[in-house]
Amino acid sequence: MKRWFLFIGLLLGLLWPAPAAALEPIRVIDQRVEAVFREHITFVVNLESDSPITSVRLLYRVKGLPATARGDATFEPGTQVEASYSLDQTRYYLPPGTELDYWWRITDEAGHSLKTEPQPYLYMDDTHDWNVLQNERLALYWYAGGDSLGQQLFEHANHTLDQIETEAGVRVKDAVKIFVYGSHADLMAALEVGTHEWTGGQAFAEQGVVVAGIEPGDLEFGLIAVPHELTHLVIHQATANPFGDLPRWLDEGLAVYMSGELDAEWRGYRRLVKYLADSGQLMTLQTLSSSFPADSELANQAYAQSGVVVEFIIDTYGKEAMARLLQIFSEGSTYDDALLAALGVDTYGLDNAWRASIGAPPIRRPGDSAPQRPGDTAQGGLVGFD
Repeated sequence: MKRWFLFIGLLLGLLWPAPAAALEPIRVIDQRVEAVFREHITFVVNLESDSPITSVRLLYRVKGLPATARGDATFEPGTQVEASYSLDQTRYYLPPGTELDYWWRITDEAGHSLKTEPQPYLYMDDTHDWNVLQNERLALYWYAGGDSLGQQLFEHANHTLDQIETEAGVRVKDAVKIFVYGSHADLMAALEVGTHEWTGGQAFAEQGVVVAGIEPGDLEFGLIAVPHELTHLVIHQATANPFGDLPRWLDEGLAVYMSGELDAEWRGYRRLVKYLADSGQLMTLQTLSSSFPADSELANQAYAQSGVVVEFIIDTYGKEAMARLLQIFSEGSTYDDALLAALGVDTYGLDNAWRASIGAPPIRRPGDSAPQRPGDTAQGGLVGFD
């Protein structure tokens, strides 16, 4: 008898299946991202609900930035809606390779709400057919110059990462992306409107992205441009803190030093510094601590001097002292306090020490009664790198 009742129960279960699980009051049908590089990034979501949807808000976070941004989507209220929110890339520029996470908050007339799970999105420049070489530390993208160009730049970039670790005690924390454009015109078309025309490369530290313009026949330039910008990214990762930045001469000087620009004959940085020292036209480190001049010749001088100063620190005080200096800056420090703790001199003391090493006259601190020597207040940056 028990078997008979069990059979009847199974039969009824097949004829009368259990009711389906209740649907959520707000349902996501699909979501997507539509983008035109350097024009817009548009987030789209299709929804349906039991009650008319009254609010759709996009939330997103750019990798490398601490804040979450948000915006109200455009849509026609109803029980079936397509909502969209667009980031205008002509006003809020993001470089190729930027990684974002985005999600939605939706409410309806009945008071129901829904928060979707974060979705990743990789924003790319789709105007070129990219090749890529990558490992756990970096990815290099290029489209012109063949396999040989990409391989040489990739190997040199990895060599630079090793050099930064050896000579500055810093290693890459988050994998970086390098985009190599095959012409200056292509590079300018990929950068933010208003970028200096002399720009040959740029580092976007927060997003961990380097862009550089390297023509297929100009590998010599590429072997400097890529390490220069790559150094900026790695140093930023190591020293980023909410309390302050590096002095500009240290940031740019490390990039000049690690890229080998000091010994590039076509740069002529060593000859330039000697000429400036002999003619009394050196800029002070105080001047070089803030933004470099916009004028290309004066900017060239700022880069040259900064590279020589960094070389002087490593040669005179040692690689360990440089590593210590960067560590102190990563914890947040004033310029003078960091220099005193790591090197035993403040900005003026360092300035006079490196000037003495090249035979240049010393400068005097503000407030000293004796007049400064001619040229000590001269204004004065690979022009082409940021």
